[in-house]
Amino acid sequence: MATNTLLTISMITNEALMVLTNETVFASQVNRSYDSQFAVAGGKIGDVVNVRRPARFVGTTGPALNVEDFTQSSLPLTLSTQFHVDVQFTTKDLTLSLGEFSDNVIQPAVAAIGNKIDSDLCIMAKNNTANIVGAAGTRPSGLLTYLNAGAYLDAEAAPRDGRRCVVVEPFTSAAIVDSLKGLLVPSDQVGAQYRKGLMGRDAGGMNWKMDQNIVSHTFGSWATTAGTLTYNTSTLTGSIATGWAQTSTITLTNSQTLTLNQGDTIQIAGLFATNPQNRRAYGGNLTRSFVVQTTVTGAAGTISVTVAPAIITAGQFQNVVLGTASATATVTPFSIASTTATAVVSPQNVIFHRDAYALVMADLMMPMGVHYAGRKSDPKSGMSIRVVTQYTINNDAMPTRFDVLYGTGPLYQELGCRVAA
Repeated sequence: MATNTLLTISMITNEALMVLTNETVFASQVNRSYDSQFAVAGGKIGDVVNVRRPARFVGTTGPALNVEDFTQSSLPLTLSTQFHVDVQFTTKDLTLSLGEFSDNVIQPAVAAIGNKIDSDLCIMAKNNTANIVGAAGTRPSGLLTYLNAGAYLDAEAAPRDGRRCVVVEPFTSAAIVDSLKGLLVPSDQVGAQYRKGLMGRDAGGMNWKMDQNIVSHTFGSWATTAGTLTYNTSTLTGSIATGWAQTSTITLTNSQTLTLNQGDTIQIAGLFATNPQNRRAYGGNLTRSFVVQTTVTGAAGTISVTVAPAIITAGQFQNVVLGTASATATVTPFSIASTTATAVVSPQNVIFHRDAYALVMADLMMPMGVHYAGRKSDPKSGMSIRVVTQYTINNDAMPTRFDVLYGTGPLYQELGCRVAA
């Protein structure tokens, strides 16, 4: 007589981790390594994990010894999000095969978790990436826009090591696949794009991914489109000349009521972006972009705006070269509208190297006094999930929760570039 074998917590947890790993698009492409001394099992919401940033050096010409400070900065990421999906099944459900149980319970539950992680990463990348190409409100279809974004990564010293990725929303994906169908590219690659309707690996020097979680951004506005905005590059408020900082708080002077939304990007005339290795302005003196960290609204006058990256004018982490200093250097937002016009809403596709952003997950504490609990981590992917079940005698059911604890943040946001659509 055949007997059914009850599914165990180990089987369920292992399957849940596998589904979670497969369900994330953006998360599969970002940095998930972090300082092991902070990776304490039994993590709780609010715990902080330090993600290390590589040191940088300037170097010296000539025979004299010039020992530089070893400055290895780190990015403190708060494990701010505990997200879970709660389901309930009966003891009868546990007699199903693992395949049936996975299709009916695990996959839809864990897909929601993977979607949440992915969505949070897309929002974080949008709000913390300063470099941007394209035109808000116009879907890019030519490869040149993406190649220009890739050029920013080159100029910012992003390695070409196979870890560059471009993540686009569905309609942008459709536009680029259609526009490239007649180009002289390998026939097998064109065939794959035709069959799948998606860009493939190593096209234009990048791995292409389609992600429905790519977020749209609503750009800020002026009271009138004739508004002006300036920054005093003679005083360079908020800048630093040595060391490293993540953000600068700068003072701007505006002529009209102005709103800059979190995620808006601005350029300051005369502040040229530099390559992090040779510290020289790149691209024929391209102006560095800065991304607004907190939404600010102000009437005519001065306003304080926190931007990333920080304005660093010298030292190991120098990122700008000042051209001609001016008390009224023009500040140009990437896209801004009059309040009498419709706000510009633009999907923010992202091209980035793995080290542009970080995702950290913790092994949640294991509860006591429950029917059973399991936790599974994958060191390679950096994913961790906990499954806890408690039996309820009143209805012969098993309330079960699938939990993750994680934090996201920019690691080297200069290694990313947004593609407005």
